Amino acid sequence: MKNDTFAGELMRPLPVAQEVGPEYFGDADRDDAVAAGVRLVNGLRKFDIEFDGIGVSPVCDDCTVIGDPYVIELGHLRPGEAFAMASKLDEYAAAFQRLREEIKTLTRADPEEKQKQKREQEGEGSPSAD
Repeated sequence: MKNDTFAGELMRPLPVAQEVGPEYFGDADRDDAVAAGVRLVNGLRKFDIEFDGIGVSPVCDDCTVIGDPYVIELGHLRPGEAFAMASKLDEYAAAFQRLREEIKTLTRADPEEKQKQKREQEGEGSPSAD
């Protein structure tokens, strides 16, 4: 910090401070928490799930052992709302499981079995008994 001298009787140095910009008030931890909250909300919306009252709040160092400076609050849910959200998630999980099983059955067939299925589909031959 630079000092200028006041030309008065006391000859005290006067501080000359550098100006600050908007980054002076920035809070990278809060920005990171907001980015995480945005990603969470957008991810939940893909499953048609909405939270009212979602927010980012600072953590009280005196009353908790959470190591992060901010938490994402999902608001308050009534039991019926929580049940409806859980039902939507269960439906999507079941659909994903069906797709996973279908992919497994399509990719696990050995090459001979694939050729046999292909001939059957094209009508070139009937399945042979082994």
